[in-house]
Amino acid sequence: MKTKTILILALVIGAFSSCRKGDDLYVNPNAPLKVIPSVMLTGVEANTFMNYEGGMARIASIMVQHNSGTNAQYTAYDLYILLASDMDNYWPGLYVGAMKNSKLLYDQFEANFPYYGGIARVNMAINLGIATQCWGDVPYKEAFNFENNIAPPHYDAQVDVIAAIQTQLDMAIADFAKTPTQNQTVPAGDDLIFSGNMAAWTKTAWVLKARFHNLLSKSNPTGSANNVVADLANGFTSNTDNCKTVHNGSSDPNQWAAFQSGRGGYLTACSTLVDSLGNMADPRTPWYFDTTGVGSATGNPFGTLVGGSNIGPYLVNANSDLSTPLVTYAESQFLLAEAKVRLGDATAFTTLNTAIMASVSDVTSGTSTGAAQATYTAANTNLRTVMTEKWKAMFGQPLEAYADYRRTGLPNLKIRPGATYSFIPMRFPTPLGELTGNPNAKVIPLNTPVWFAQ
Repeated sequence: MKTKTILILALVIGAFSSCRKGDDLYVNPNAPLKVIPSVMLTGVEANTFMNYEGGMARIASIMVQHNSGTNAQYTAYDLYILLASDMDNYWPGLYVGAMKNSKLLYDQFEANFPYYGGIARVNMAINLGIATQCWGDVPYKEAFNFENNIAPPHYDAQVDVIAAIQTQLDMAIADFAKTPTQNQTVPAGDDLIFSGNMAAWTKTAWVLKARFHNLLSKSNPTGSANNVVADLANGFTSNTDNCKTVHNGSSDPNQWAAFQSGRGGYLTACSTLVDSLGNMADPRTPWYFDTTGVGSATGNPFGTLVGGSNIGPYLVNANSDLSTPLVTYAESQFLLAEAKVRLGDATAFTTLNTAIMASVSDVTSGTSTGAAQATYTAANTNLRTVMTEKWKAMFGQPLEAYADYRRTGLPNLKIRPGATYSFIPMRFPTPLGELTGNPNAKVIPLNTPVWFAQ
């Protein structure tokens, strides 16, 4: 029953958001849905899963050369052809399915149900983070105020959006610090991710704070690094803390599995990643990619549309629960290693090795420790090695890898031969629905970096 409920909520809210345009994108909270917080929470989390696993992640995986687009419209993405109309599939899922409903949840229920309010704020932070990482300046302050006749909304500067994300996370942490008796009811099974474990949610919020503080590495290298170190002192301590999506096999597949089932061969392994892993020399390879019956991965030759291995059991396996990473201990340790490099901390290499081992252990379900891959020393640990190893580890989180590449230029990816542009797109195009329905929206060239990457 729980699986069926999750699927219905995701489909209903997703269908609602996919057909709304312009002013209708902003739900009027003067006529809110008559639901209890537990139902809203399940729907918010399910839509966050869809946003983090779906089409935006697949496009990002092509941009950072984890995968290649080798069939149908995905060949266009492989050639860096990103259309404004394509983005209409994703913008409503962020703004209606996840963010608007997160805001409705904490506006209506946070006073008496602070745990629900805090989880909603974390989901707001994740989805607003996706939006600003992909598009830069995005609506926020006015985005949900249709009832005040502030429509269409203005766009907030990315620096302000990132600050707003930090505020959301601070408020969530404060909510989680309250006692159960300060809640009329507390989350349990309706919290798909942690089943109402507020300690786990608190750690997740701190790691997210580090993720978004780290985006300021170019504008404030030392300050952002110090903030990352401070944040992570309160964050994850092992893979058991990982924050992941929750699915249940073929009856409720994640978006990677659903896509591969319906459109197999559209997205295949890119030779850039396969070669960087040393193919089967890295124990993550047969988990990232399907090597069944062949004993090795086949990377699509970069710059071609030949095809390669399909995505493997780490993200696509009908016999598993098909959970995918949202925020992980490995990510936190890569963030810490980068911060230590920027601060000149001589222990950066030990943190880098910890990050690699955490990634390998998580990806391989504990069948490998990653010790053979974690061999860095102080002499060869630098920003290039940290970011290259993180890029290898972020196969399940390509949106973060895409943000990292644009922020650091690492790893040193080649431009695809024969591509439409002589550059890897530095942002997603403004959605067509925004361009036609919001006079504040602008057409921004794809080679214009978002603020944090300038």
